[in-house]
This record gives sequence, structure tokens and C-alpha cells, in this order.
Amino acid sequence: MTKRPKITVIGAGSAVFGLSTLVGILRHPDLQGVELFLHDINAEGLVKIHRLAEKCNELLKGDVHLRSSTNRKEALEGADFVVLSIAVDREKCWRLDREIALRYGINHYAENGGPGAFAHTARNLSVIMPILRDMEELCPHAWLLNFTNPVPKICTAASKYTKIKTIGICHQIQFGYFILAALFAEELGLKIPKDYNFRWNDQSIALFRLMSKKAKERFLIRAFGLNHCTFMLSVTEKETGKDMYPEIRQRVPKIRKTLPLFEPLTMDFFEVFGVLPVPGDCHLCEYLPYTHNVHRKTWERYDIQMYDFDWAERGRAKMWEEIDRMIAGDIPISRLEDIETERGEFIIAGILRNQNSYEEAVNIPNTGYITNLPEGAIVEVPAVLGSEGPLGLSCGKLPEPIAELCRRQTLITELTVRAIVEEDKKLALEALALDPMIDDLEVARNILDEYLTVFDPYLKYKLR
Repeated sequence: MTKRPKITVIGAGSAVFGLSTLVGILRHPDLQGVELFLHDINAEGLVKIHRLAEKCNELLKGDVHLRSSTNRKEALEGADFVVLSIAVDREKCWRLDREIALRYGINHYAENGGPGAFAHTARNLSVIMPILRDMEELCPHAWLLNFTNPVPKICTAASKYTKIKTIGICHQIQFGYFILAALFAEELGLKIPKDYNFRWNDQSIALFRLMSKKAKERFLIRAFGLNHCTFMLSVTEKETGKDMYPEIRQRVPKIRKTLPLFEPLTMDFFEVFGVLPVPGDCHLCEYLPYTHNVHRKTWERYDIQMYDFDWAERGRAKMWEEIDRMIAGDIPISRLEDIETERGEFIIAGILRNQNSYEEAVNIPNTGYITNLPEGAIVEVPAVLGSEGPLGLSCGKLPEPIAELCRRQTLITELTVRAIVEEDKKLALEALALDPMIDDLEVARNILDEYLTVFDPYLKYKLR
């Protein structure tokens, strides 16, 4: 009997990621016949997600063989694909990352860039490196699809310290389409409130999704750079192939008048550098030195929207309530058929079925895709997916000012990962001293010491 291809999901017991991932796999026509193995250390959540997966499989009349276990080695044994999305006390630690930096005059998003990204990486690698070691033993030829942040740093660790084939995945390209939708709202039939900017609430996100969908139907973005720091090198109209950049250049000054609160950092950046960023202000600000200064109140000037931890917790609790009701049959499970996914299933199908399919954004080692960024650095590029994995598209050179911003971040990423895995405090200090948000070596030393002290219980690697 031919072995079923095995897809293992690490972090499957999540009301958000686990649910969307399994639904995407279950409903994908080219993944019928696979074994889907769900794993999480949250036994209660895992049981619920497994039960819901069985109901979905039945509803979709799918041919996916479902298994689950809290035993990681059982889950990884013989896997062909491993989907990874985990978090360690996510909201609690993220709040602390930001609050600690604030005490040193640094107001930042504290997720993937800035000093908070160091602590975030140290905590997550403490959990992820043992998973990667298990993969080398139990499924050495599997593809790792990593969704865990900070994506470039986790993927750099996998690339530098293991033999595991790794693809980093992020949905932030959708924000680029959201920006285009605002610029071309009238043509897309969109009515946008004059005081609108992205907010972390249900109403704002519903409008964001509508706008992104409308723009994606009409335009094609080719973006290159680093995760959460990519730039639209071309924007074309799908039907005609028309280059939209001349029109974009005319519209940015207009939108600054008609929607004055809309992504002001992005618009400022475009006016200075002439290239439109993809990720939106919340994430773009993580890599730039323009918004963090507490004394100049630049965060407030740009109206940066910090992630709403309380909203996220309420949303997760609501989702678990709905999962319980779907399992009990109180509400229809068919509502999951239209759930948005992170597109992991399309990447798996592209590789597994040798489809030569196109993905707009994958994070992979740079092998000439961006010629003025370091070879081997994890870059985010469009790619074609076949049996040999992702083949990235090349843009040649980024505009040199953009490349310079990215080069600093690739070095910070390398030093951060080396510092953690090699337990070298000096390298960690160098990484923080290079961070564009830190302009005082004493702050670099003190913030490093405080992060290491506060998060010591989470850290497998002890920096000396």
C-alpha cells in the first residue's frame, strides 16, 4: 500500500491558527488522501480541534486521515510536511517586551523588530530548536512551514543550525492590497470613511478584508525585501498588464488630503524613497528609526496602532465558545467553509503535487533573488512551487536606500540568532547596539540584562 503523505501541524490546539490551518487542508482538493496529524501540548484544545476536524471532514466528504497526539515524536515520525505555529504566553510576554522597552524611552511594536524582537526570538527558539532537532531525527526530509514569529529569525535559526528545509509564511502581503484599495477606492466601488485608518477591532478588520479582496481582484503586486519589511517594486493591473506606479505617484498626495489618517508613516516613506511599502505602519515601524522616540512622541504623531491584546483575548475566547457549539451541533459547521487561511495548504499542494503554482510571498534563503542583500539571508519574495520546493523570483537589486535599511536588519537577525543558540551575550549586545531604535550603549546593556532576567524561566539558552 502506498504511504499517505503525512502533514503534521504543531500548535494545532489553537482556536485561531489550528482551526484555519486544518480547514484549509481538509477542503483543498489536491490534498485529499493525506494523513493530517494534529499536535499540541494543550490536550483539551487538541481534543476539541480534532473533533471539529472530523466533523469538517465528514461535511466536505473528504478523504483525509485524521490523527492527533500530545506526543511530539509520534506526531513528527515520518512526516512529509510540518506546519509550525506556536507561542509561549503570547500576550503576556508581548506586553512585557513592550513595557520594558518603554522604561528606556522606546515605544515600539515589540514583535518582529526592535529590542522586543530579541526577547521574542529567545523565548520561541527555546521551544523551537528542540522541535527542529526532533525533525532531524524523525523526518529529516520534511519541509518545515514556519508561521511562528519573528519569521526571519526563526527561519534563520533553522537554516543556519539544522538541515531542515524551511519556508517562512506570512499573510502581510494582504496589507499591500489594502493600501492599493485606499488609493483606488472609487474605481473599486469602495466608500471609505474620511477618518479611517486600520484599527484592531472587528469592524475595521472587516473593512480591511473587503478592501484587500477588491484590490487583489484587480491588481498584482510584486514585492521584495524582508518579512514585514517588503516593498512593491511593481504594481500592475491584472486585466491589461498596465503599470500602476505612475498613477500611484499621483494619488499619494491626494489621499493624504482625503484620508489624512490613513497609514501616514507609509505615505511619508513613499514620498521620501519613492517605493510603496507593503506591511502597513504597524509592522513597517518595527524596522525603522522614525517612530519609537518617546520624548518626541513620534508614535503618537504617526498614530501607530498597537496590537490590542484584550481584543485578541476576547476574540479567542469567543472562537472557543463557537467551537464548542459547533461540536455540540448547536450552530452549523458549514460556516467554516469560507474561513480565511494562511495559505499553507496551497504551498503544501504546490510542492506535493509538483504544480509549479505561484505564491506572492515566501520567506526563503537568498540565493541571488535580491542581489544587493547578503547571500543566505532570509528574504521575502514571490516564488513558484514545485516538487523541489520554492523557486524564488528575482528582482535583481532593491533600490539602494531600501537595501541599506534591509541590510542592517539581516545583520541584526544573524547576530540575534547566533547569540541565542550559541549562548553568547556579547553577540546579543552587538545586535541591540546596532538596532536603529537604540542610540545609547548603556540602554543596550540595561535592556538586554532586564530581558534576560525577566524571561529567564522561559529561556533554554542562557547567555553568558
